[in-house]
Amino acid sequence: MPIYEYECAVCGLRFERLQRGDAPAPACPAGHRVVRRRFSPPGIIFRGGGFYVTDNRHTQAEDRQSA
Repeated sequence: MPIYEYECAVCGLRFERLQRGDAPAPACPAGHRVVRRRFSPPGIIFRGGGFYVTDNRHTQAEDRQSA
């Protein structure tokens, strides 16, 4: 199950909860019911070659030689 990050709209407290995606939003640890889910970038790091458009692109000279 993923960990979701929430922020309380009343007190501004940020907290995390481990839950299913279709579960209702939890209450703030301080007892407030108005919370918003915060979105953050995924923890993915691409290393090595092959992840950029230019890594696999052939030059026009290479295309002419192979034809």
